Amino acid sequence: MRRHANWETPQCVKDVLGFFESAGFVDWLGRLAGEQLRFLRPVTAYRLERGDRICLHDDMSDPAHAVSVAYNLSRDWVTDDGGGTIFGRVTGITPLPTPIDSPIPLQRWEITDAQRFVPAFNSLLVMRLGEEFAHGVGTVTGNRSRLSLVGIYGRC
Repeated sequence: MRRHANWETPQCVKDVLGFFESAGFVDWLGRLAGEQLRFLRPVTAYRLERGDRICLHDDMSDPAHAVSVAYNLSRDWVTDDGGGTIFGRVTGITPLPTPIDSPIPLQRWEITDAQRFVPAFNSLLVMRLGEEFAHGVGTVTGNRSRLSLVGIYGRC
């Protein structure tokens, strides 16, 4: 995300971002997950371009993490554009050589029962988090941006 001088976030954008931390939304997610949840941190905007991907990971940097949501903002996305979300059950994790300046250790994740989700405009993908699950985003192959808002919710 690039900021411009004198840029002011429009109120409609603030309202949308505020929805993700609203009591009603967090309550609904908790009912869906079968446990009481809390909003953990501001929603993050992601923009992936051709060739970009997000490697498999589990989002379990904090054991309280329980649910991740991805709100898709790319119109008319098709399978040929790549960039689908991949979700599955972890069968193995192999440590990889990690550069000294990397903030996290690099690992190769192996999953089974992989599910793939093509980003659908104005849809919300809800994923359970745990060390037994991993998710990522496949390589974007189309010539347009894959846009999403991502939030993480934790156990109370």
